[in-house]
Amino acid sequence: MSIYLDHNAGSPVRPQAAQAGARMLLRAEGNPASVHRSGQHARRALEEARVQVAALIGAHPREIVFTSGGTEANNLAIFGALGRAETRCRVVTSSIEHSSILAPLAELERRGVKVMRIAPDRDGVVSPDDVIAALDDATALVTVGLVNSEVGAILDAKPLGKPAHRAGAKLHLDAAQAAGRIPIDVARLRCDLMTLSAHKFGGPSGIGALYVRDGVELAAQILGGPQEGAMRAGTQNLVGAVAMGAAAEAARIAIDSERERISALGAMLLARLFDAIPGLRLNGPADARAANTINLTFPRVLGESMLIALDLEGVEVSMGSACAAGAVEASHVLLAMGRSAVEARSSLRISLGWSTTEGEIVAASEIIARVWRRVAAAERAAVSAEAIR
Repeated sequence: MSIYLDHNAGSPVRPQAAQAGARMLLRAEGNPASVHRSGQHARRALEEARVQVAALIGAHPREIVFTSGGTEANNLAIFGALGRAETRCRVVTSSIEHSSILAPLAELERRGVKVMRIAPDRDGVVSPDDVIAALDDATALVTVGLVNSEVGAILDAKPLGKPAHRAGAKLHLDAAQAAGRIPIDVARLRCDLMTLSAHKFGGPSGIGALYVRDGVELAAQILGGPQEGAMRAGTQNLVGAVAMGAAAEAARIAIDSERERISALGAMLLARLFDAIPGLRLNGPADARAANTINLTFPRVLGESMLIALDLEGVEVSMGSACAAGAVEASHVLLAMGRSAVEARSSLRISLGWSTTEGEIVAASEIIARVWRRVAAAERAAVSAEAIR
C-alpha cells in the first residue's frame, strides 16, 4: 500500500481536472489566437478556465495571466515589477520564502537591487509589522508567501496592502501553498500580484497563473506575441489551463468541507504520533498554520534515514529541503526559525490533501512510529559501534 503524504510538493490530479484535460486533449482544438471555428472554440475553453481560476481567489478573469507554473509566476511578478520600477531599487521579503522567490531576488542583488529579508519568529511566522517597518520610498516591491511551504505558517497579509501602496510599492503574495486550502479574496488582501500553482490544489503540473490587479503594469519576461495581455508571449497551454480551471472550481466548491476534514485528520495524526514518539516536536505554529502541513523534528534520527525507511514502507513524505551534489542540506526555513542544523536535518514534512483518507492517516501513524523506533535503534547502535572502534 502506498500512502501519499507530500501534497505540498504536488497533489494528485483531481478527477474533474483529469477529465476536463482529457476531453480537451482528445478534441485536438486549434490555437486560441486563430480566428476560425476551431480557434474560437479553443479561445472559449481558455477563457472559461480563466473564469474558474479567477473565482478561486475572488479576482476578475481579465486579471489572470496563465504561466507554466508557480516558479514562472513568481519570476514574472518579481522581474516584471522591478522592470517597471524606474528609479526604485529595493525589495522587501522574508528569509523563509520558496527558492523561486529567493533565487530571483539573489539575481537582482547581483544587479544592484537592495533586498531586505525579514526574519520569522520561532514558529515561522513573519510579522506584518516588521514588513511594514521595512518599507521606504525606494521600495519597489514587497514579495512574501501567504502560506509557508515547509511549516505551513499563515501570513497575516491583510495589513500590508495600504502601507505598501502608500510607500509606492507593489504587493506580491505567493499563494501557491494557500490557494484551495484557505479562503482567499484578493480584494480584501489588497495585493497587486498573486502566484497560483495548479498542481498544489489538484491540477496538473506545468501550469500556473499570476493574478495581476487591473492597472498594474509588468515588464514582460517572455517576448514574441500578444498572448496573456502581452505579459506572457507564446501559445497557451490549453489542456493545462482547462484542467487547472476544473481543479480550481472543484477546490473552491469543496474548500470548507476539505478544510474541516483535513484539519481533523491532521489533528488525529499529530495526537497519535505525539503519544507514540517521546520528544517529538512540531515546527510551526499550533493555530495560525495551514492544517494540511505538519513539520516534525524526530528525536535521535536523521531525517533522510526516516525518509528512506518510510518510503520502503510505502509512506511518502518530504524533508522540505534542497538536495545538492547528493547531500541533503538543512532547511533554510527551519534554520531561520532558530533550529539547529542537527534539528533541521532530523525533520520531516508531512502534508495532507484532498485525496487523504482517515484509513491512510491511521496506517501512516502506526508505520511512522514503528519506523522511528527501528531507525532510532539502528542509529544508536551505529554510534555505539563507532565509539568502540
